[in-house]
Amino acid sequence: MRADALARLTRCALVDDAGVCMEDSQLICAYLDGLDGNPRFHDASRASDWAHRTLEFSARSMCDGIAVWGREMARPENERSPTTLAHEAARAQRMADVFEQRVTDPLMQGPLRMAHLILAIAVEMARKRGLVDLTAGRPRLAVWMRAKSDLPSMQRTAPP
Repeated sequence: MRADALARLTRCALVDDAGVCMEDSQLICAYLDGLDGNPRFHDASRASDWAHRTLEFSARSMCDGIAVWGREMARPENERSPTTLAHEAARAQRMADVFEQRVTDPLMQGPLRMAHLILAIAVEMARKRGLVDLTAGRPRLAVWMRAKSDLPSMQRTAPP
């Protein structure tokens, strides 16, 4: 492999057959989902797709905030931003409250979609990083999360 090709690959998470570089997980997931011409997680032809995308972006916002919170907590204590920590902790709780209500929505009960995956990852990431159990005091979210955590694909890909 040529050095310039290796450099190009190290800056990207995925390069398609046309040489287009993709590093954003949302873009990569949408690309991979559509490769077979039968998208499962993103299907703009379905009338319900906009509603699913709204749920997906809410879950993504929650996941992003938990990632920021986790990174901030990993910094030395004297370098942590109390403002950032308080903001992200409040956002995680607020979004968990939103999803406590939303998980009973038929869209959250249907076939596995990207919103489901991102929400499950966000809730699990907060727990695994020792930040907070977002299902505590949220019985509907807890039941929903147990069902998603029991899926074989979630079991196989769970972080240690």
